[in-house]
Amino acid sequence: MEKAAFFDIDGTLFRNSLLIEHFLLLTADGVIEEDAWRNEIGPLYDKYENRLGAYEDYLDKASLVYQQKLAGIDRDTIDKYSKIVIEQNKNKVYRITKKAVEYHKKQAFKIFFISGSPMFLVEQFGKIYGADESISTIYEFDEMNTFTGKVTPMRDSRSKLGAVMNLTKKYNLNLDDSFAYGDTNGDITMFQLVGNPHAINPSFELINKLYTDSDLRTKTVIDIERKDVNYSFRLSDMKANFKKF
Repeated sequence: MEKAAFFDIDGTLFRNSLLIEHFLLLTADGVIEEDAWRNEIGPLYDKYENRLGAYEDYLDKASLVYQQKLAGIDRDTIDKYSKIVIEQNKNKVYRITKKAVEYHKKQAFKIFFISGSPMFLVEQFGKIYGADESISTIYEFDEMNTFTGKVTPMRDSRSKLGAVMNLTKKYNLNLDDSFAYGDTNGDITMFQLVGNPHAINPSFELINKLYTDSDLRTKTVIDIERKDVNYSFRLSDMKANFKKF
């Protein structure tokens, strides 16, 4: 049986969100109207930046508005800006996660990226870092190659559960000896399935769930990267004194 390492991208390998970077670039060039970000997402982003709101609330809202505003835009335009985003951001990754990808590749693990960002961004990012397969949110295009506004999501925990199970069957994976890397509550099912979960700079929602689950508390490693220092520790060694802002 094969061993695997499953990686979320946004906030886990990439230090921001590929979807957000694409959204901002389209807005900056007037492809999407500026008000979409300023009026609908800006307030939640400001709350998150000032530690008055949850990161996941901001990201969920941004993803929904992005999906709505992208409807009707042709694939050529979307791909044009996708290439720019990847080129500008391909090296903006956490060192601890990048090294994990490199380590697992040397150990002949199968490398899978599972991300809620769109397939036209994730597939390019996966190729750069040598993923065997990238699973992402599927955006539907019509016969004129225009985005319809419909997607098959890969951000939530249920979707990621299905993705891991499909990959396990396809590649005959040993999940007990496999690893998973994620940062938000959407990655919880990946952590439950593998023997070696790693939470990278986890959100409050994720770390709270991990801590209250006895199995996950025992097996999960927390990896924190700040400035030029990485901190790693077992969640079971952590006292329950973390607080939500």
